[in-house]
Amino acid sequence: MSGLPYQGIATFLKAPQDSARPFGFLGLPYDCSVTFRPGARMAPNALRRASMMLTDGRHPEFETDPCALVSDLGDLDIMQVGQHDALRRIEAGVSAALEQAPAQTLLCAGGDHLTTLGVLRAQRRRVDQPLSLIHFDAHCDTWASHFGDDIGHGTFLRNAIDEGLVAPERTLSLGLRSPVEPTTRDWLAEQGGEWLNSRELMTLNGEALAQKVRERMGNTPIYVTFDIDVLDPAHAPGTGTPEIGGITTMKALELLEALREFNLIGMDVVEVSPPYDPQEITSLAAATLLWTFIAMRG
Repeated sequence: MSGLPYQGIATFLKAPQDSARPFGFLGLPYDCSVTFRPGARMAPNALRRASMMLTDGRHPEFETDPCALVSDLGDLDIMQVGQHDALRRIEAGVSAALEQAPAQTLLCAGGDHLTTLGVLRAQRRRVDQPLSLIHFDAHCDTWASHFGDDIGHGTFLRNAIDEGLVAPERTLSLGLRSPVEPTTRDWLAEQGGEWLNSRELMTLNGEALAQKVRERMGNTPIYVTFDIDVLDPAHAPGTGTPEIGGITTMKALELLEALREFNLIGMDVVEVSPPYDPQEITSLAAATLLWTFIAMRG
C-alpha cells in the first residue's frame, strides 16, 4: 500500500478508528446557521483530504507523530435538521464519544460556529464545572438573536455564557474585526471576559498570550474554538463570512503553540467552506492547526 498523500482512504491523517488512541477527530457537517456563504457542511471531509499532506513524518517543532496518536471517529448525522435538533444530536454524539473513550481528547471539525455550542454542552457535563474558553474569531458571536431566532452561529458565545457552559471571567475572544454595534461587541467584557481586536492580536506574541491565560484561567479546563475566519482571507479565503485584516497562519500557529502548557480538554475548527477554497489552502490551514494541537499535546 502506497504512503503517498493522494492515495488511500481519506481519513484524518490516514488514521483508523481506534478508541485506545489519545485523540479523536469528529466531523460536524452542519451549516444551516450560516448568514452569508454556505458550504461548511463539506469541511470535515475537506480537512481529511488536506490532512493527507501531513502524514510524511513527525512534527518539526514537537518531534511527535500525530498520525499515530489520533483516531477518526467519522461524522455525526446532523444535516437536514433544524438548529435545535442539530444541537441535541451534537451534544448526544459528543457525549457518546467521550463516554466511549474517556481518556481521549476530542477534536471537532465543523460545520458553522453553532456546532460549538453542542460540543460545549457535552464538555460542560463531562467536567462538571463551567469551562474556560479561548475563542479565535473575526466576529464576537455575542449577538442577542439570530435574525429572530435565539440561536445561530453569531450567538453561540452569548448562549454558552447564558447557559452556564463557560465562565465569562475565564473567556478570551481574540481577533475581532467585523462590523458590529458596540453594545454587542462589548457584551463579553461587561460579563467579565476580555476581547482583543485583530490588530492587537497581530502584535501579541505567544508568551504574552500565555500570560493572559495563566492570569485568567490557571489550571482550569480550557476549550479552544477556532473560527477559521480569524485568519485573513489571503490565508483562508474559503470561509462563509470573510473579513479583511486578519492574522496570518504563522501567527495563528505561534499563538496556538503558546497554549501547550495549559489544561486543554478539546478544540474545534469551524467555518471552513470548501466551495470557496479552490486551492484548498483554507482546509490545509485548518487541518494543520489540529495536527499541531495533537503534536504539542501528544
